[in-house]
Amino acid sequence: MGRFQTSDRRIVLFSKLKRYIEEIRKAGWAATLVLDGSFVMGAVDEPEDIDAILILPADWDQAQDLRPLEYNLVSRNRAQKEFEIEVKVVRSGSDEESKWLAFFAKVNIKWCQAFGWPIDSKKGLVRINP
Repeated sequence: MGRFQTSDRRIVLFSKLKRYIEEIRKAGWAATLVLDGSFVMGAVDEPEDIDAILILPADWDQAQDLRPLEYNLVSRNRAQKEFEIEVKVVRSGSDEESKWLAFFAKVNIKWCQAFGWPIDSKKGLVRINP
């Protein structure tokens, strides 16, 4: 059965997500963005923010100088302030990537309790290749 959302919060966040994806395209990165959290859960009307993993190429140089546009994409504080995205930046094929993907696949215990789901519930993730 369909239902209406009680606020426009997801619409506002979606607009910011579109801007973030466009900025990744402008940076010219071969990246993958994986989304998680209450933003992608239809059962949650008022998501707080967007949880994401930005997966960059395996040879990504984390010590390189970045343009302001690029810095805003990988800085946890800047991405949160500018786009309301809680971003984890990892390299493709790394242990960090595996760790965060496994963590994101778990349903947060607060949602399990709120909706009566088993505590060990798992979920799919949204993967975007900008």
